Amino acid sequence: MRQLILFFACLVLGSLTGCASFKQPSEQEKHNVSEMTTDMRTWALGRGLIDLPASWTGGGDVKLYYGLGADHSSVEVCVLGEGVTQERFDAALNERARRIAAIKNDEMNDIPMLVSAWRETPHSATFQYFESTELPDTFMHESHLLIDDVYVMLRAQSYNGNTAPVEARLLKLSKEIFKVTAPQNAGAGFALGPIVIRSHHDQEIASFDFSPPASDVALNVYINALSPDDEERLHVRTKKDTQIFLVGDYENLRAGKITLADMQAEESLIGFSDDTHRQILFVSENYRDNPSLSRPAMSFRLSAGGRRSEPFDPDEPEDLVRWTLPEFANKGYELPLWQRPDRPPRAEPVNPSLTDYEAMAVWDAILKSVRIRYGAVAPKPDPWFNPRGPTREEAAENKRILDEFIASFSERKP
Repeated sequence: MRQLILFFACLVLGSLTGCASFKQPSEQEKHNVSEMTTDMRTWALGRGLIDLPASWTGGGDVKLYYGLGADHSSVEVCVLGEGVTQERFDAALNERARRIAAIKNDEMNDIPMLVSAWRETPHSATFQYFESTELPDTFMHESHLLIDDVYVMLRAQSYNGNTAPVEARLLKLSKEIFKVTAPQNAGAGFALGPIVIRSHHDQEIASFDFSPPASDVALNVYINALSPDDEERLHVRTKKDTQIFLVGDYENLRAGKITLADMQAEESLIGFSDDTHRQILFVSENYRDNPSLSRPAMSFRLSAGGRRSEPFDPDEPEDLVRWTLPEFANKGYELPLWQRPDRPPRAEPVNPSLTDYEAMAVWDAILKSVRIRYGAVAPKPDPWFNPRGPTREEAAENKRILDEFIASFSERKP
Protein backbone atom coordinates (compact mmCIF):
# COMPACT_ATOMS: atom_id res chain seq x y z
CA MET A 1 0.00 0.00 0.00
CA ARG A 2 2.86 2.36 0.86
CA GLN A 3 4.46 1.66 -2.52
CA LEU A 4 1.17 2.48 -4.27
CA ILE A 5 0.86 5.78 -2.39
CA LEU A 6 4.48 6.61 -3.25
CA PHE A 7 3.79 5.87 -6.93
CA PHE A 8 0.82 8.27 -7.09
CA ALA A 9 2.78 10.89 -5.20
CA CYS A 10 5.51 10.72 -7.83
CA LEU A 11 2.92 11.14 -10.57
CA VAL A 12 1.44 14.23 -8.93
CA LEU A 13 4.88 15.71 -8.27
CA GLY A 14 5.89 15.06 -11.85
CA SER A 15 2.77 16.78 -13.19
CA LEU A 16 3.34 19.78 -10.94
CA THR A 17 6.95 19.97 -12.02
CA GLY A 18 5.86 19.89 -15.67
CA CYS A 19 3.38 22.69 -15.10
CA ALA A 20 5.96 24.77 -13.32
CA SER A 21 8.39 24.44 -16.24
CA PHE A 22 5.78 25.62 -18.76
CA LYS A 23 6.09 29.34 -19.39
CA GLN A 24 2.79 31.06 -18.74
CA PRO A 25 1.79 33.78 -21.27
CA SER A 26 2.02 37.37 -20.16
CA GLU A 27 -0.97 39.67 -20.06
CA GLN A 28 0.42 41.52 -23.09
CA GLU A 29 0.62 38.29 -25.07
CA LYS A 30 -2.96 37.42 -24.16
CA HIS A 31 -4.06 40.91 -25.23
CA ASN A 32 -2.22 40.62 -28.57
CA VAL A 33 -3.79 37.23 -29.29
CA SER A 34 -7.23 38.56 -28.43
CA GLU A 35 -6.80 41.46 -30.85
CA MET A 36 -5.76 39.14 -33.68
CA THR A 37 -8.34 36.40 -33.17
CA THR A 38 -11.46 38.15 -31.85
CA ASP A 39 -12.63 39.81 -35.08
CA MET A 40 -11.38 37.60 -37.88
CA ARG A 41 -12.24 37.97 -41.56
CA THR A 42 -13.63 35.01 -43.49
CA TRP A 43 -12.03 34.25 -46.84
CA ALA A 44 -13.29 31.88 -49.54
CA LEU A 45 -10.45 29.42 -50.03
CA GLY A 46 -10.90 26.98 -52.91
CA ARG A 47 -13.77 24.70 -51.93
CA GLY A 48 -13.62 25.87 -48.34
CA LEU A 49 -13.53 28.81 -45.97
CA ILE A 50 -10.83 30.14 -43.66
CA ASP A 51 -10.80 32.84 -40.97
CA LEU A 52 -7.76 35.12 -40.77
CA PRO A 53 -6.91 38.17 -38.61
CA ALA A 54 -8.77 41.18 -39.98
CA SER A 55 -5.59 43.10 -40.92
CA TRP A 56 -4.19 40.30 -43.10
CA THR A 57 -4.41 40.55 -46.87
CA GLY A 58 -3.52 38.23 -49.71
CA GLY A 59 -4.75 36.17 -52.64
CA GLY A 60 -3.80 33.34 -54.92
CA ASP A 61 -4.11 31.63 -58.25
CA VAL A 62 -5.34 28.26 -59.48
CA LYS A 63 -4.63 25.94 -62.38
CA LEU A 64 -7.63 24.00 -63.67
CA TYR A 65 -7.15 20.68 -65.49
CA TYR A 66 -9.57 19.23 -68.02
CA GLY A 67 -8.90 15.51 -68.37
CA LEU A 68 -6.46 13.48 -66.30
CA GLY A 69 -4.56 11.71 -69.05
CA ALA A 70 -1.53 12.69 -71.09
CA ASP A 71 -3.79 14.64 -73.46
CA HIS A 72 -5.22 16.90 -70.74
CA SER A 73 -5.55 20.65 -71.12
CA SER A 74 -5.23 23.31 -68.45
CA VAL A 75 -6.11 26.94 -67.75
CA GLU A 76 -4.52 29.28 -65.22
CA VAL A 77 -6.81 31.68 -63.39
CA CYS A 78 -5.38 34.65 -61.52
CA VAL A 79 -6.91 37.70 -59.85
CA LEU A 80 -4.79 40.70 -60.82
CA GLY A 81 -6.59 43.31 -58.74
CA GLU A 82 -9.69 44.35 -56.83
CA GLY A 83 -11.40 47.71 -56.87
CA VAL A 84 -10.26 48.20 -60.48
CA THR A 85 -11.98 50.94 -62.46
CA GLN A 86 -12.75 50.80 -66.16
CA GLU A 87 -10.02 53.39 -66.81
CA ARG A 88 -7.35 51.35 -65.03
CA PHE A 89 -8.50 48.20 -66.83
CA ASP A 90 -8.21 49.93 -70.22
CA ALA A 91 -4.79 51.36 -69.36
CA ALA A 92 -3.51 47.94 -68.23
CA LEU A 93 -4.65 46.29 -71.48
CA ASN A 94 -3.02 48.98 -73.61
CA GLU A 95 0.24 48.72 -71.67
CA ARG A 96 0.24 44.93 -71.92
CA ALA A 97 -0.36 44.95 -75.68
CA ARG A 98 2.35 47.57 -76.20
CA ARG A 99 4.95 45.69 -74.17
CA ILE A 100 4.35 42.34 -75.89
CA ALA A 101 4.14 43.82 -79.41
CA ALA A 102 7.39 45.73 -78.88
CA ILE A 103 9.36 42.45 -78.89
CA LYS A 104 10.16 41.00 -82.31
CA ASN A 105 10.31 37.31 -83.17
CA ASP A 106 13.78 37.02 -84.66
CA GLU A 107 13.09 33.44 -85.79
CA MET A 108 10.13 34.52 -87.93
CA ASN A 109 11.32 37.52 -89.93
CA ASP A 110 11.09 39.89 -86.97
CA ILE A 111 7.31 39.93 -86.82
CA PRO A 112 5.86 41.11 -83.48
CA MET A 113 5.46 38.49 -80.78
CA LEU A 114 1.88 39.70 -80.31
CA VAL A 115 -0.22 37.83 -82.88
CA SER A 116 -3.60 39.37 -82.09
CA ALA A 117 -5.40 41.49 -79.51
CA TRP A 118 -9.03 42.46 -79.61
CA ARG A 119 -11.70 43.81 -77.32
CA GLU A 120 -14.83 41.69 -77.29
CA THR A 121 -16.68 43.97 -74.86
CA PRO A 122 -15.62 46.94 -72.70
CA HIS A 123 -15.08 44.41 -69.89
CA SER A 124 -13.19 41.70 -71.79
CA ALA A 125 -10.20 41.37 -74.08
CA THR A 126 -8.26 38.53 -75.68
CA PHE A 127 -4.55 38.28 -76.46
CA GLN A 128 -2.62 35.72 -78.48
CA TYR A 129 1.16 35.76 -78.70
CA PHE A 130 4.07 33.42 -79.40
CA GLU A 131 5.15 31.47 -76.35
CA SER A 132 8.79 31.89 -77.36
CA THR A 133 10.94 32.45 -80.42
CA GLU A 134 12.06 28.80 -80.44
CA LEU A 135 8.58 27.28 -80.88
CA PRO A 136 6.79 28.90 -83.85
CA ASP A 137 3.55 26.87 -83.46
CA THR A 138 3.15 27.27 -79.70
CA PHE A 139 0.98 30.17 -78.57
CA MET A 140 -0.18 31.68 -75.31
CA HIS A 141 -3.82 32.75 -75.09
CA GLU A 142 -5.07 35.20 -72.48
CA SER A 143 -8.56 36.37 -71.61
CA HIS A 144 -8.75 39.52 -69.49
CA LEU A 145 -12.02 40.12 -67.67
CA LEU A 146 -13.34 42.95 -65.52
CA ILE A 147 -16.00 41.25 -63.39
CA ASP A 148 -17.69 44.08 -61.55
CA ASP A 149 -14.48 45.65 -60.12
CA VAL A 150 -12.32 42.49 -60.08
CA TYR A 151 -9.62 42.09 -62.75
CA VAL A 152 -9.27 38.41 -63.69
CA MET A 153 -6.85 36.86 -66.17
CA LEU A 154 -7.22 33.43 -67.81
CA ARG A 155 -4.21 31.94 -69.56
CA ALA A 156 -3.71 28.75 -71.59
CA GLN A 157 -1.37 27.30 -74.22
CA SER A 158 -2.01 25.88 -77.66
CA TYR A 159 0.34 23.59 -79.57
CA ASN A 160 0.98 22.84 -83.23
CA GLY A 161 -1.15 25.79 -84.24
CA ASN A 162 -4.34 24.13 -82.92
CA THR A 163 -5.80 27.30 -81.42
CA ALA A 164 -9.57 26.82 -81.81
CA PRO A 165 -10.12 24.41 -78.85
CA VAL A 166 -8.17 26.68 -76.51
CA GLU A 167 -10.07 29.78 -77.59
CA ALA A 168 -13.38 27.93 -77.09
CA ARG A 169 -12.27 26.77 -73.63
CA LEU A 170 -11.37 30.28 -72.52
CA LEU A 171 -14.60 31.70 -73.90
CA LYS A 172 -16.68 29.12 -72.03
CA LEU A 173 -14.72 29.55 -68.80
CA SER A 174 -15.03 33.34 -68.95
CA LYS A 175 -18.81 32.93 -68.62
CA GLU A 176 -18.45 30.65 -65.57
CA ILE A 177 -16.70 33.14 -63.25
CA PHE A 178 -18.69 35.34 -60.88
CA LYS A 179 -17.92 37.80 -58.13
CA VAL A 180 -18.45 36.61 -54.55
CA THR A 181 -20.49 39.02 -52.45
CA ALA A 182 -20.05 37.03 -49.23
CA PRO A 183 -17.56 34.15 -48.83
CA GLN A 184 -20.10 32.03 -46.95
CA ASN A 185 -22.48 32.30 -49.93
CA ALA A 186 -19.94 31.45 -52.63
CA GLY A 187 -21.91 28.32 -53.51
CA ALA A 188 -20.61 25.63 -55.84
CA GLY A 189 -17.24 26.13 -57.47
CA PHE A 190 -13.63 26.94 -56.70
CA ALA A 191 -13.33 30.26 -54.88
CA LEU A 192 -10.33 32.44 -55.56
CA GLY A 193 -10.62 35.37 -53.20
CA PRO A 194 -13.35 37.66 -54.56
CA ILE A 195 -14.47 35.31 -57.36
CA VAL A 196 -15.89 31.82 -57.70
CA ILE A 197 -15.25 29.58 -60.72
CA ARG A 198 -18.22 27.36 -61.54
CA SER A 199 -16.46 25.24 -64.12
CA HIS A 200 -16.80 21.48 -64.47
CA HIS A 201 -13.13 20.48 -64.52
CA ASP A 202 -11.27 17.39 -63.31
CA GLN A 203 -8.39 18.69 -61.18
CA GLU A 204 -7.40 21.93 -59.45
CA ILE A 205 -4.06 22.98 -57.97
CA ALA A 206 -3.85 26.33 -56.19
CA SER A 207 -1.61 28.40 -53.96
CA PHE A 208 -2.60 31.26 -51.64
CA ASP A 209 -0.44 33.73 -49.70
CA PHE A 210 -1.55 35.91 -46.79
CA SER A 211 0.31 38.22 -44.42
CA PRO A 212 -0.14 41.26 -42.18
CA PRO A 213 0.96 44.60 -43.67
CA ALA A 214 4.73 45.20 -43.66
CA SER A 215 5.39 42.13 -41.54
CA ASP A 216 7.77 39.21 -41.24
CA VAL A 217 4.79 36.86 -40.80
CA ALA A 218 3.50 34.94 -43.83
CA LEU A 219 0.96 32.18 -44.37
CA ASN A 220 1.04 29.98 -47.48
CA VAL A 221 -1.73 27.54 -48.37
CA TYR A 222 -1.27 24.89 -51.07
CA ILE A 223 -4.27 22.93 -52.39
CA ASN A 224 -4.13 19.89 -54.66
CA ALA A 225 -7.52 18.22 -55.09
CA LEU A 226 -6.53 14.79 -56.40
CA SER A 227 -2.96 14.45 -55.18
CA PRO A 228 -2.48 11.21 -53.20
CA ASP A 229 -1.18 11.49 -49.67
CA ASP A 230 2.58 11.49 -49.23
CA GLU A 231 3.83 8.03 -48.32
CA GLU A 232 6.02 9.54 -45.59
CA ARG A 233 4.10 11.41 -42.93
CA LEU A 234 4.96 14.96 -41.95
CA HIS A 235 6.79 14.05 -38.72
CA VAL A 236 9.11 11.69 -40.63
CA ARG A 237 9.94 14.27 -43.30
CA THR A 238 10.47 16.97 -40.67
CA LYS A 239 13.20 14.92 -39.02
CA LYS A 240 14.88 14.24 -42.34
CA ASP A 241 14.69 17.85 -43.56
CA THR A 242 15.95 19.34 -40.31
CA GLN A 243 18.87 16.93 -40.29
CA ILE A 244 19.81 18.06 -43.80
CA PHE A 245 19.13 21.80 -43.68
CA LEU A 246 19.42 22.59 -39.98
CA VAL A 247 21.79 19.76 -39.02
CA GLY A 248 19.29 18.85 -36.33
CA ASP A 249 19.76 22.19 -34.55
CA TYR A 250 16.17 23.29 -33.97
CA GLU A 251 13.54 23.61 -31.27
CA ASN A 252 10.61 21.23 -31.47
CA LEU A 253 7.84 23.50 -30.18
CA ARG A 254 4.99 21.09 -30.86
CA ALA A 255 4.13 18.15 -33.10
CA GLY A 256 1.37 15.61 -33.40
CA LYS A 257 -1.95 14.65 -34.94
CA ILE A 258 -4.74 17.18 -35.38
CA THR A 259 -7.99 17.58 -37.32
CA LEU A 260 -8.04 19.87 -40.36
CA ALA A 261 -11.33 20.55 -42.17
CA ASP A 262 -12.80 17.37 -40.59
CA MET A 263 -9.92 15.30 -41.98
CA GLN A 264 -6.98 13.66 -40.25
CA ALA A 265 -3.87 15.81 -40.26
CA GLU A 266 -0.49 16.37 -38.65
CA GLU A 267 1.38 19.48 -37.60
CA SER A 268 5.02 20.26 -36.92
CA LEU A 269 5.99 23.51 -35.18
CA ILE A 270 9.71 24.29 -34.95
CA GLY A 271 12.00 27.22 -34.22
CA PHE A 272 15.58 27.66 -35.38
CA SER A 273 18.31 30.29 -35.14
CA ASP A 274 21.60 31.38 -36.62
CA ASP A 275 24.12 34.02 -35.60
CA THR A 276 21.87 36.93 -36.61
CA HIS A 277 18.24 36.09 -35.95
CA ARG A 278 15.63 33.48 -35.03
CA GLN A 279 12.80 32.08 -37.17
CA ILE A 280 9.78 29.88 -36.62
CA LEU A 281 8.11 27.56 -39.12
CA PHE A 282 4.74 25.88 -38.58
CA VAL A 283 3.60 23.23 -41.07
CA SER A 284 0.41 21.19 -41.25
CA GLU A 285 -1.02 18.85 -43.87
CA ASN A 286 -4.10 16.66 -44.02
CA TYR A 287 -4.52 13.02 -45.02
CA ARG A 288 -7.43 11.28 -46.73
CA ASP A 289 -7.97 7.88 -48.34
CA ASN A 290 -10.37 9.10 -51.05
CA PRO A 291 -9.03 12.26 -52.74
CA SER A 292 -11.67 14.36 -54.48
CA LEU A 293 -12.59 17.96 -55.17
CA SER A 294 -14.42 18.05 -51.83
CA ARG A 295 -11.54 16.33 -50.00
CA PRO A 296 -8.43 18.09 -51.34
CA ALA A 297 -4.89 17.79 -50.06
CA MET A 298 -4.11 20.95 -48.10
CA SER A 299 -0.77 22.15 -46.78
CA PHE A 300 -0.41 25.16 -44.48
CA ARG A 301 2.89 26.92 -43.72
CA LEU A 302 3.20 29.81 -41.27
CA SER A 303 6.60 31.48 -41.01
CA ALA A 304 7.82 34.39 -38.91
CA GLY A 305 11.21 36.03 -38.67
CA GLY A 306 13.73 36.72 -41.40
CA ARG A 307 12.86 39.31 -44.04
CA ARG A 308 10.13 41.86 -43.47
CA SER A 309 7.82 42.77 -46.36
CA GLU A 310 7.82 46.32 -47.67
CA PRO A 311 5.15 48.69 -46.35
CA PHE A 312 2.19 49.35 -48.63
CA ASP A 313 1.95 52.84 -50.09
CA PRO A 314 -1.75 53.77 -50.44
CA ASP A 315 -0.84 56.55 -52.89
CA GLU A 316 0.87 54.14 -55.29
CA PRO A 317 -1.63 52.21 -57.44
CA GLU A 318 -1.24 48.45 -57.60
CA ASP A 319 0.66 47.21 -60.64
CA LEU A 320 -1.72 45.29 -62.92
CA VAL A 321 0.67 44.42 -65.74
CA ARG A 322 4.31 43.87 -65.03
CA TRP A 323 4.38 40.81 -62.77
CA THR A 324 2.26 38.71 -65.17
CA LEU A 325 3.99 39.64 -68.41
CA PRO A 326 5.65 36.82 -70.39
CA GLU A 327 9.35 36.54 -69.70
CA PHE A 328 10.40 37.88 -73.08
CA ALA A 329 8.28 41.02 -72.63
CA ASN A 330 9.67 41.68 -69.17
CA LYS A 331 13.17 42.08 -70.54
CA GLY A 332 14.04 45.72 -70.75
CA TYR A 333 10.98 46.72 -68.75
CA GLU A 334 13.15 48.46 -66.18
CA LEU A 335 15.47 51.36 -66.83
CA PRO A 336 19.03 50.58 -67.93
CA LEU A 337 21.42 49.94 -65.07
CA TRP A 338 23.15 53.30 -65.49
CA GLN A 339 19.81 55.14 -65.25
CA ARG A 340 18.49 53.42 -62.15
CA PRO A 341 18.67 55.18 -58.78
CA ASP A 342 20.81 53.65 -56.09
CA ARG A 343 19.10 50.86 -54.26
CA PRO A 344 18.51 51.34 -50.56
CA PRO A 345 20.61 49.03 -48.39
CA ARG A 346 19.04 45.64 -47.85
CA ALA A 347 17.27 45.39 -44.52
CA GLU A 348 18.80 43.12 -41.94
CA PRO A 349 16.86 39.98 -41.00
CA VAL A 350 14.65 40.33 -37.95
CA ASN A 351 13.45 38.08 -35.17
CA PRO A 352 9.80 36.95 -35.23
CA SER A 353 7.40 39.75 -34.42
CA LEU A 354 5.22 37.13 -32.71
CA THR A 355 6.24 35.25 -29.60
CA ASP A 356 5.94 31.48 -29.67
CA TYR A 357 2.73 31.69 -27.65
CA GLU A 358 1.21 34.32 -29.95
CA ALA A 359 2.20 32.44 -33.10
CA MET A 360 0.78 29.14 -31.83
CA ALA A 361 -2.46 30.78 -30.68
CA VAL A 362 -3.00 32.43 -34.08
CA TRP A 363 -2.01 29.20 -35.82
CA ASP A 364 -4.58 27.23 -33.81
CA ALA A 365 -7.32 29.79 -34.49
CA ILE A 366 -6.63 29.70 -38.23
CA LEU A 367 -6.47 25.92 -38.60
CA LYS A 368 -9.60 25.34 -36.51
CA SER A 369 -11.52 27.70 -38.80
CA VAL A 370 -10.78 25.79 -42.01
CA ARG A 371 -13.89 24.05 -43.29
CA ILE A 372 -15.31 22.83 -46.61
CA ARG A 373 -18.28 24.86 -47.86
CA TYR A 374 -21.61 23.11 -48.03
CA GLY A 375 -22.48 22.36 -51.66
CA ALA A 376 -19.07 23.53 -52.89
CA VAL A 377 -18.90 20.70 -55.44
CA ALA A 378 -21.78 20.46 -57.89
CA PRO A 379 -22.42 17.11 -59.60
CA LYS A 380 -21.23 16.86 -63.16
CA PRO A 381 -23.97 16.98 -65.80
CA ASP A 382 -24.94 13.67 -67.40
CA PRO A 383 -23.46 13.68 -70.94
CA TRP A 384 -26.44 11.58 -72.16
CA PHE A 385 -29.05 13.88 -70.66
CA ASN A 386 -30.97 15.85 -73.30
CA PRO A 387 -32.58 18.90 -71.67
CA ARG A 388 -34.24 20.02 -74.93
CA GLY A 389 -38.00 20.34 -74.46
CA PRO A 390 -40.69 20.53 -77.12
CA THR A 391 -40.72 23.47 -79.50
CA ARG A 392 -43.43 26.12 -79.32
CA GLU A 393 -45.24 24.52 -82.26
CA GLU A 394 -45.02 21.04 -80.72
CA ALA A 395 -46.34 22.34 -77.38
CA ALA A 396 -49.29 24.05 -79.11
CA GLU A 397 -50.13 20.89 -81.06
CA ASN A 398 -49.94 18.74 -77.91
CA LYS A 399 -52.29 21.16 -76.12
CA ARG A 400 -54.77 21.06 -79.02
CA ILE A 401 -54.85 17.26 -78.98
CA LEU A 402 -55.32 17.21 -75.19
CA ASP A 403 -58.16 19.78 -75.36
CA GLU A 404 -59.94 17.77 -78.05
CA PHE A 405 -59.57 14.60 -76.01
CA ILE A 406 -61.07 16.24 -72.90
CA ALA A 407 -63.89 17.81 -74.90
CA SER A 408 -64.84 14.42 -76.35
CA PHE A 409 -65.94 13.26 -72.88
CA SER A 410 -68.35 16.16 -72.44
CA GLU A 411 -69.98 15.48 -75.82
CA ARG A 412 -70.87 11.90 -74.95
CA LYS A 413 -74.41 11.16 -73.67
CA PRO A 414 -75.43 8.35 -71.33
